[in-house]
Amino acid sequence: MVTNGTVQGQKRKTTVVATIGKWMPPHNGHKQFLVKLAREHDKIIVMIGSCYESGTENHSIPAAEREKMIVAIFKSAGISEDKYEIIPVEDTETFEEWVEDVKSICNSRGVTHFCTGNQEDILSVLEKKNKTLGFEMINPEINTDFQYHATDIRKMIIEGRYKDFENLIPPEVKPILFKYSFKEILAASRKKGVKIVKGRQTVDMVFLIRNISDGKVYVLLGNRSMQKVDFPGCLGVPGTAISKHESAIKAVIRACYEKTGLNIELLDNSLEPAIIKFSNVPNSNLEQLHFIGIYSSEDEKMAGTRGGSSHAFGVFVEDDLDKYEEYLSSSTELTDLKFYEINEAMSKKIAYQQMDMIKKAYSMFEAYPDFIKVTDEEIKEKKETFMISFIGSSGAGKSTAGLGAAYNLKLLGKSVEYVPEFAKRLVYDGTLEKNIPNQSYIAAEQFKMIYDLLGQVDYIVTDAGLEITALHSSRENEIIEKMVWYLRNRVKNQITIFIEMDEEKVKFENRGRIESQKESQRFSILLEEYLKKNNLKYIKVKGSVAAVEAAINAVEEYEKNH
Repeated sequence: MVTNGTVQGQKRKTTVVATIGKWMPPHNGHKQFLVKLAREHDKIIVMIGSCYESGTENHSIPAAEREKMIVAIFKSAGISEDKYEIIPVEDTETFEEWVEDVKSICNSRGVTHFCTGNQEDILSVLEKKNKTLGFEMINPEINTDFQYHATDIRKMIIEGRYKDFENLIPPEVKPILFKYSFKEILAASRKKGVKIVKGRQTVDMVFLIRNISDGKVYVLLGNRSMQKVDFPGCLGVPGTAISKHESAIKAVIRACYEKTGLNIELLDNSLEPAIIKFSNVPNSNLEQLHFIGIYSSEDEKMAGTRGGSSHAFGVFVEDDLDKYEEYLSSSTELTDLKFYEINEAMSKKIAYQQMDMIKKAYSMFEAYPDFIKVTDEEIKEKKETFMISFIGSSGAGKSTAGLGAAYNLKLLGKSVEYVPEFAKRLVYDGTLEKNIPNQSYIAAEQFKMIYDLLGQVDYIVTDAGLEITALHSSRENEIIEKMVWYLRNRVKNQITIFIEMDEEKVKFENRGRIESQKESQRFSILLEEYLKKNNLKYIKVKGSVAAVEAAINAVEEYEKNH
């Protein structure tokens, strides 16, 4: 029996189709056959030809932008990301080398069909040289009524004939095309385009952050290894060489993780800038990854001894600087990684053309709305509040330690306020059990008492660290748990002191608690496991006396470093 063209009991053969083009830019004819191929086959491999050609009339749009346009086409058509792969392919000296390169890509991905309508550059040459690619061939120009080529559209752009090509470009491609690409087409037509220099192709990433605590902009830099061929020991931004058949955006994401430890999750590359998230930084926001441009030079003093060009990207963040510094990790190639205040960075020697990249990225960043309008006077007036959070199970001595630490700090002449545990008030009101499922309410009330004091006093001491609320929330709602961690991490300077109950010296007191002593002991174990799971740094002590001593020592250490 035959069902849908398949003999019953037999598995349908998987088909993978490959196609290659310059897509400069992709038009409605391209969209028509790309979507058709994606729907008719199990997977489509889209190769971007001439990926390292740029700056001329025939090669005027960087491959990074062409890739975005293709992604936008698939996304608009509802083609899932697992149905396609986009691979850059560079030009070669001979046609034979190019054929072998394309065949190697196809063979490694199980390609069964190859689609091309390029008669002049591919089909006729294969026929003339009596060669085949070895796959079933599909010609997309058969049975199509689209009579235009990308060359025609570029000519219309150069001549300013918008109405002539307005309906030839997919709507989802236009935002990318008119962001930067059409200017590149115009520049190339006037012989002003940026050309990619032959040689080692690299990516560089300019990471800028406007720190919410002081309003200043910082850039992430590290020291290049002394073993480097070019610019040994100089400061540099994170970057790497692009691997064969690797796209620039994938290379910069890889470089970011390998060189800094920050893991970028690419959420949407159908836009410029792309939408990303730092997946290993807790409570990080949605961010944008900008394509800054291509930087080329044949001057060894700027480009080094190996030639090539850099494809530069930028990340612009407005957040707490400490949140990202905590997760930085240097590599052997980029050591002593840290954020430099932008004016300090501009005064230093920086490798390659990376100073130009930083300047351009900074100008782009400054053109954005400033989320935090902080004047110098406000910065001077605002205190840098340091918070000491005591956590532990019921009966461990958190309140005793909190009151004791606040008392001792006042004796030392410090500006300090004690923030009690909001949940304990609910115990005395008899409403805690009713409100336990409503951890967002408990967290908000607790944080409000802390937030009102930030910038008003030098020290806050609390016996109700929000880490405990986060643990309770983790059992109920992941969104509330993340919110609690977000609130907790909004305090820039803080230390957490975990108190283990000293059962030899302290008798468990039931009044004001809803847990028994055994339940409290179990909670202490769970709390410490939770802290470790979330990679939270803390000081562990036994009993309230040791906790007060640890708090005073932490204040002395903080003041010594500030």
